[in-house]
Amino acid sequence: MNQNKNVSARRSLLLAALTLPAGACTTSGLFGQNQSQPRYTLSPRGDRLVLWIQKSGKDNMLAPEALALMGITNEGRDIPVRQIAQQDGSDRFVVSLTNIRKIHDLVFMRRQGDVLLLHLSDTKFTRLASVRYPRDGKPSVITDTTFAENDFQQQIAFWFRAMPGR
Repeated sequence: MNQNKNVSARRSLLLAALTLPAGACTTSGLFGQNQSQPRYTLSPRGDRLVLWIQKSGKDNMLAPEALALMGITNEGRDIPVRQIAQQDGSDRFVVSLTNIRKIHDLVFMRRQGDVLLLHLSDTKFTRLASVRYPRDGKPSVITDTTFAENDFQQQIAFWFRAMPGR
């Protein structure tokens, strides 16, 4: 009789040990979410843009000064990116994809005369920072948020038009 209690106690302990990890699982996908909606790791346009850059872009290195002002650093070294560039009239547009912070960051650039306008964005196209970089000067953060947001919207509109499979 005493031996049966020891066996059942051991079995209970073993059963508890085996089911304990299941209790740590989350139930966030079980309640309150529509499972028929597609799940994107990015926005749908962000997915397409990242895929386009990964397949068609060219590997390049960006100077660290302007990106450091936007919070992307590589300990003072150049930043590895994959990028696509296109000309539109007198403007040159470039979109770069970097993964230096272990997430996809998009850097949109437009050359207007002797000035580069750069915008850091996440893959949901939220502008995170903007920098002005004159050819013969030092980069500076664009503090005029209205100007920065308008230019950013113009740049992403260009890429939305240029993106295959829109």
